[in-house]
Amino acid sequence: MSSISVYEPAGCCSSGVCGPEVEESMTEFSVALKWAEKQGIEVARYNLGYQPGAFAENTLVRDAIESDGIECLPLVMVGDKIISKGVYLSKKDLAEKAGIETSEDFTDDTDPASKSSCCG
Repeated sequence: MSSISVYEPAGCCSSGVCGPEVEESMTEFSVALKWAEKQGIEVARYNLGYQPGAFAENTLVRDAIESDGIECLPLVMVGDKIISKGVYLSKKDLAEKAGIETSEDFTDDTDPASKSSCCG
């Protein structure tokens, strides 16, 4: 099964969903990643503020930042292939770009309980 790695800009918490006003796209992306994990896909998230070594160790990530600047974050990889730069994907987009099979009852709804911030 595939793995998804997400390289995110520095934030106040490692989940990427933090701050007094959480962007809806960040919340939707977190829900999408949890959904992917339920599909049996290994998900790893790296935050530049907490895990800079992960960015430096990955040649593709390092090269993307050098060529595109920090604006390429969040950077999403499936295996060793970059599938997205600079945006938080919806569940539908993540499924399509990562090649995750979806069932007929697949929806792109987000969990309303997940729209809270870890920081207040």
